[in-house]
Amino acid sequence: MFSVLRNLGKMRHHQPRAQLSILCRGKPIGRDDLFAYTNGRFLVDEQRQLGRRYVKFDLDALCNVAAAVGDDSSPIASIEKMEGGFSKALLMKKENGIEVIAKIPCRIAGPASLTTASEVGVLEYVRKHTGIPVPRVLSWSSDSANPVGAEYIIMEKAAGVPLFQKWPDMAEIEKLELIKNLTKLEAQLSAIRFPAYGGLYLRADARDPKSHYQMLDDSIDASNAFCIGPSCDRSFHVEPAADSTQPSIGGNQGPWATTSQLGISIAKRELSRIPTSHSNRPAMFYQGSVDEQTQLLQSTISLMPMLDSHPTLSQTGQPTLWHTDLHMGNIYVAPDDSTRIVSIIDFQSVSVMPAFLQARWPEFLKPPQDYTAGLVHPKLPDGFDDMDEESKMLARREWSQAKVAKAYEVSTYLEDRPAHNAMHVPRVFRELFTRCGEVSEVGIIPLRACLIEIFQNWSSLGFTGSCPFSFTAEDISTHEAQFNEYQAWHEVQRLAQECLDTDAEGWVAPQLDIAEKRRQNSELLTMFIARMADEKSPEEARKMWPFPAEA
Repeated sequence: MFSVLRNLGKMRHHQPRAQLSILCRGKPIGRDDLFAYTNGRFLVDEQRQLGRRYVKFDLDALCNVAAAVGDDSSPIASIEKMEGGFSKALLMKKENGIEVIAKIPCRIAGPASLTTASEVGVLEYVRKHTGIPVPRVLSWSSDSANPVGAEYIIMEKAAGVPLFQKWPDMAEIEKLELIKNLTKLEAQLSAIRFPAYGGLYLRADARDPKSHYQMLDDSIDASNAFCIGPSCDRSFHVEPAADSTQPSIGGNQGPWATTSQLGISIAKRELSRIPTSHSNRPAMFYQGSVDEQTQLLQSTISLMPMLDSHPTLSQTGQPTLWHTDLHMGNIYVAPDDSTRIVSIIDFQSVSVMPAFLQARWPEFLKPPQDYTAGLVHPKLPDGFDDMDEESKMLARREWSQAKVAKAYEVSTYLEDRPAHNAMHVPRVFRELFTRCGEVSEVGIIPLRACLIEIFQNWSSLGFTGSCPFSFTAEDISTHEAQFNEYQAWHEVQRLAQECLDTDAEGWVAPQLDIAEKRRQNSELLTMFIARMADEKSPEEARKMWPFPAEA
């Protein structure tokens, strides 16, 4: 790491050129366009979504920092804006031909200081303590009071080419070899046993007197350079409800020594966000009263201590660092050998968490619906020869996806047994942590479904003694009716997103026409209201639709 102060002397001699070339998707843009979000539009709540992704900074100061890094300082000649949903990424090319990446987090990513410091900590730890290839950090600052006016990281440009450029043309044997190489890299992360859950930081950046830090022992950090600190996950850094009667969780944002401490912190966080009065936004399904939400979270808190001694979770809950967003844009391979991974990027918001919450199929290797786990070779469906051509094409596509998913499953079993075991923990345990963290947003139904499943399958899930909560037959009957409404709403969300080629936030890719997408959305909503006329009033049907037409 190079500090900003160390580079100040060199920066004075390398002011950026007056005619700095700034591009985005191959087209010239102005300096102000660097601050705004231009990588798409939104069907709903657009001004708020754009505002959460707007970051202003001093471009000249950033160019000065980037110009000074490395062995040979050289002015920045051009910038290409590359933007994700949570950060600005600028490809900066120097006059001497060297390229570096400048990364600035957006407000939506969480606290910019923690987000920056944690990403640097993870990159440096992975680079120094594993053989996983990651970009080298050249300069960084987690204090927005710097000359740039925003937190930033300057890092090497990733070697190689993104996997998505190679994957379609790779032979099946090459894909299998790449998957094997990927699981070998992940196994290096599984082998490191951290002492606690939370964000991973350099000790030099563990300066916040309000935060607690857990030092690593010599077996995993002989240089004594790293520590576990507060989580940088944005879910832990939202203010409590203005009219909540529960106290704020304050500094209880990690690190956590046990699974139960982590789970209880999540539940208490949600308790602090339950408002005493309902919001004005329309409820799309039953979300529960304040008392119901409170009681359900208290039941969850009573369950959490039992997880620490659970025979399965005690084996798969080890604090593990993991890249939880592995897609083909984050994996770089050698140009002349698509099976060889030469760089993995985007460790923003990566943290140390229980292995059973971390291990997962990478995005591009996820199994299709009706996938059978275990030593079952994927096959084309029965009756394939009698299908029409379109059905055959879909069947071949699912078969192809099932084969690469199976390759990842088998390779993980052979190369990374801890991750394989963590992936096969009963689904309800992962759901418990996820749904507990959503109560203030989506209400009680998903979490209650988890608790009912645990109550009904207490012994078969590996628990001993008595369940600390219970549900009557009437409770379960009421829940099932309400869960059906929730599932119907959830299915409408999925279908709308699929038809409009968008996500839960209504994001529309920059190459698509936002006006045409809004017209399609309005048309689909009209059709949906008409189709639901026998079951729902127009107002009820409109509440189920994720993207209000007037937006």
